[in-house]
Amino acid sequence: MQHTGNAWDKDALKNPEAEYQTLVGLLRNKQDFGMLFVRCSPAEGEQIIKRTRADAASQKINILRLDRPIADFHEMFVGEIGLHDTNILFVTGIEEFLEGQVHELDDRGLGEKLTHVPRPLAHLILLQSKLKENFSICFVFLLPLFALKFFIDSYPEFFGDAVEVFEFPTDMELMRQETFRWVSDDRYEAYAKISEEDRDRKYDDLQKLIEAQPLISERRIELLLEQGGLLVAGNRCQEAIANCDRALAIRDNNHLAWYNRAVALDLSSHHEEAVQNYHQAISYQEDFYAAWHNLGTSLSMLGRYEEAINSYNTALKHKPDYYYSYGGKGLVCGVLGKYEEAIDYCEKALAIRPDYVQGWFSRAYALESIGRYDEAVASYDRALEYKPHDHQIWYSRAKALEQWGNYTEAVASYDKALELRPDDYYAWNNRGLVLSKLELYEDAIASHDRALEINPDDHFAWYNRGNALSGLGLLEEAIAAYDQAIQISPQEPQFLQNRKIALRRLGFE
Repeated sequence: MQHTGNAWDKDALKNPEAEYQTLVGLLRNKQDFGMLFVRCSPAEGEQIIKRTRADAASQKINILRLDRPIADFHEMFVGEIGLHDTNILFVTGIEEFLEGQVHELDDRGLGEKLTHVPRPLAHLILLQSKLKENFSICFVFLLPLFALKFFIDSYPEFFGDAVEVFEFPTDMELMRQETFRWVSDDRYEAYAKISEEDRDRKYDDLQKLIEAQPLISERRIELLLEQGGLLVAGNRCQEAIANCDRALAIRDNNHLAWYNRAVALDLSSHHEEAVQNYHQAISYQEDFYAAWHNLGTSLSMLGRYEEAINSYNTALKHKPDYYYSYGGKGLVCGVLGKYEEAIDYCEKALAIRPDYVQGWFSRAYALESIGRYDEAVASYDRALEYKPHDHQIWYSRAKALEQWGNYTEAVASYDKALELRPDDYYAWNNRGLVLSKLELYEDAIASHDRALEINPDDHFAWYNRGNALSGLGLLEEAIAAYDQAIQISPQEPQFLQNRKIALRRLGFE
């Protein structure tokens, strides 16, 4: 399902590798107290820990896996004597096991303000000064699909300079607009493809029909829901929700109205409320397999993976050939790092529907994650057979080719992605990195320059430009590029290191 300005477009510009390099650059020389929040899937979290151990080998790194309920993180940590000389402590599971009431910890009068902040975050906000006073440790909290950035942006007064947030988008997020299904007959798909002007005209036509119907007629409900599908196709989700509310005011047990309302909430990232609405739809029609499927996807977005699998299984019980739910199970398994299971579920979906693009994409993602790059590229190619003008697929294909070591074809794949979205500065930057690996430094510099035209504050583009200039022996220009990178992000040790190397090559010790 497609709609203008969707989440795919937004998340496609996130670059997990750039996010990781920023994170590890910060951790390499960290000696004082810090609190970092890393929003990632459990599988991505394990990879981050593994890579950090290798890339920050001079640090003493430990892991605290919370597998039991705790009332107070500070008191629990005090009892873990063996961790007190750690430099960096990765903490997993805190979102599941921190119990108790926020007001019990509140000594700053913040209890009322913290009511709407997730409990783990509220606890840590209140305990931050206590932890900082007693431990010179950088705590890195790994939280799956937990929208901490939203709360930190919303409550900046609770955070000091010691707190930073990193985000790693998952396959689930990249594919979510393909996952939530709007039920209001097949006309929705046509609405997603027409122009905004044509949608506006159709909206007016439907509005006239709605106004001509009796106030409590079933036909009025049908038209309101069809108009809601039109609104969602134009990314007007709040208006679509209002349409569903008007339909529910006529008949509050209309399962389609509750379902479509939930879809609009999901596409607005209000997944908790969407879950409640899907349950309402199911309460009026227990065998509503599409609602069970979307409920599974909402639960997945919230990190409630076991419940999500159960929901997908219920959808398949009611409709055994519902390939979307096999695809959903594949997505969840991929997020959890169960890649072989993910591949199996994707293949089950594709056996039913060979043109199921999300199935090919998710299969490729899982294959890539276990190093089967040639098969991953072949799977991306199958997705492109059915969706040849999709930027994200070309971009992901380029990354797989790059990891496989097929740099020339990776550049060609980035070129295709950039034809479709010329303003993707991450793609320009990554293209430059691959060109440098091919020792095509002049082309690499031109690619980094295009990235910097779009985003002059991209410190990695300046850094990579400096490396390409260094490869050409243009050391003074390389130092100028490193200086730009350092000015934007002074905490990155590799920027300073490469600048020193360039100075040394110029004869300055």
